[in-house]
Amino acid sequence: MREGYWLWDEETSNYTLVPFDELDPDILQRLRSKPAIGGFCYAAEDFLHLPLTSAPFYVANGWLPRQGKSIIFAPDKTGKSFLALQLARCIAQGEPFIGMETTQGRVLYVQFELGMETLQSRMRSTGQDYEEVFVGTSFSMNLDETGGQKQLWLALEAIKPRVLILDPLYKAIVGDENLGQDIKKVIDFLDDVIEAFECSVVVIDHTGKDIGRGARGWSGKAGWVDSLISMKRVSKKGERLRVQIMPVSMRHAELPPEPMIAQLGEDFEFYPWEADKPLTIKDKILDLLKSCPQGVLAAADIHAAQVGARSPVNRALKELVKEGKLQQPMRGAYEKGGIV
Repeated sequence: MREGYWLWDEETSNYTLVPFDELDPDILQRLRSKPAIGGFCYAAEDFLHLPLTSAPFYVANGWLPRQGKSIIFAPDKTGKSFLALQLARCIAQGEPFIGMETTQGRVLYVQFELGMETLQSRMRSTGQDYEEVFVGTSFSMNLDETGGQKQLWLALEAIKPRVLILDPLYKAIVGDENLGQDIKKVIDFLDDVIEAFECSVVVIDHTGKDIGRGARGWSGKAGWVDSLISMKRVSKKGERLRVQIMPVSMRHAELPPEPMIAQLGEDFEFYPWEADKPLTIKDKILDLLKSCPQGVLAAADIHAAQVGARSPVNRALKELVKEGKLQQPMRGAYEKGGIV
């Protein structure tokens, strides 16, 4: 049987099945916009034909569905906030996020741990464009209290983001993170936000003392989200920051067989890392400088480290200075530049 609507026919005084493709588009739109029963219920047949958009994933691979929830958790000093800023930028511009496709949408990124100057400096250091990203910082917005909830709600009404990123969760809570009754105040509020603004929510969280037990605080958070993403450092001391990113649970996709390894680039954004990919001479010079306690290296020391032949090394040094990634405090000496 062809799909359509049973409509009352005045001539026959009976209901007649009119296929969808024979209906005027305006009439079809009005029929499909049938008001909900009690404000939220539909007959299943009507529900199946509502003119809803196909639910996009703001981040592919099951990470973040439309009106979905995700928690990314990691220990201290693993680059969580760099990753969160990159996520905000990539979604806002519809660009791939560490190799995963995104759906474009406006983003509000709220930072509870960094001051305005620090956040601005980090964003400037990437050299990236943040069009359609809105940012805010607050040390006192508590999302388990009415005042903090109203403050965020007003911002959401003005900005109307498709994705809200909160970084980190523990700084937005007055109550006990380990008590479900306290955390549920935040979770219930965020569910209200998702329903009212039809947005998705990403929460950046810390691990507890036992990293193997996942995100800190009440374990029920794991059941609330559509995806729970683990992030941990795998690079050694003195190496450029490299992290392992692995979904722990996913509601809408299979767990990947292997974790993703990503490395923080010179622009403070993460990129997929391949173990067999050779470092460039520029990479080696910058890594060498990072491992130097004094923060200054003589050209002779760089050549002695055998990062490459003399001419390519000299050329790389000149390019790094020109790019602003190295500075010369004196002839024959190099230190980190302002955008390294």
